[in-house]
Amino acid sequence: MNRKYLKNILLFLGVFVVLHSCISPKQSNLLQPNHEPFYVPKLFEDYRLQANDEIYCTILTSNTEFAKTFNGILTSSESLSATENNFGQQQNAYIVYDNGNVSIPFFGDIKVLGLTLRDAELAIQRVMRKSTPDAQVRVSLKNNLFYVVSDKQNGVYAVYKDNMTIYQAIAISGNPSEEVDFSKIKIVRMTENGQSVVKEFDLRTESVIESEYYYIKPNDVLYYSTSKGSFFKVKSFTSLITTIITPITFLVTMLAIDIK
Repeated sequence: MNRKYLKNILLFLGVFVVLHSCISPKQSNLLQPNHEPFYVPKLFEDYRLQANDEIYCTILTSNTEFAKTFNGILTSSESLSATENNFGQQQNAYIVYDNGNVSIPFFGDIKVLGLTLRDAELAIQRVMRKSTPDAQVRVSLKNNLFYVVSDKQNGVYAVYKDNMTIYQAIAISGNPSEEVDFSKIKIVRMTENGQSVVKEFDLRTESVIESEYYYIKPNDVLYYSTSKGSFFKVKSFTSLITTIITPITFLVTMLAIDIK
């Protein structure tokens, strides 16, 4: 094999490996100004109840016996599970059925599909006040969670406030690995009728702020795609040297065999 030809091969290989082994700031930095694409701002909207959501419902009233009975009831067939509320009582979670109703003990079916939690409180409270005039209702979401899925990271985390952002979600769940392709982050989001919609966006651009991708909603699944160039990416100087030397050693060995 011609030595000049071999030299050109090794030079090309070295340059190729070095270029594909380094992660530039443009590939990994977030909140980059003037970075395309530019997303249109969208106002924050309160979460609206969907089919298969589960809600906790607590009643406050001067009728303490009824409040104790309702808030601590454990025998409802509609209840999927129970947990302790702030008063140390057992509290049931009620499912939102496909027809949009929740079935509340003593009060029957009440339609809440598509309502915010505040509107759901008012809807349930209106029904309860027909028999308990001073009833005050508190509703909260049991499945107030988001999920992270990737090749190296999986988990379930709480949506700890209504307007939690994508950056706060990352801070809670942990920074994605260096193999993540930030230009193709995906959110699988449920619609009010229970259908899944996949939204893909570039997390590196500053215009993500206040866009439709900025706020995390209950039931969101955050998916990190793996970069196509992740095979070549290295995390330390030692691994970079190893990556360069290995193919060169192979070529030199093959050349030695060819000469013999």
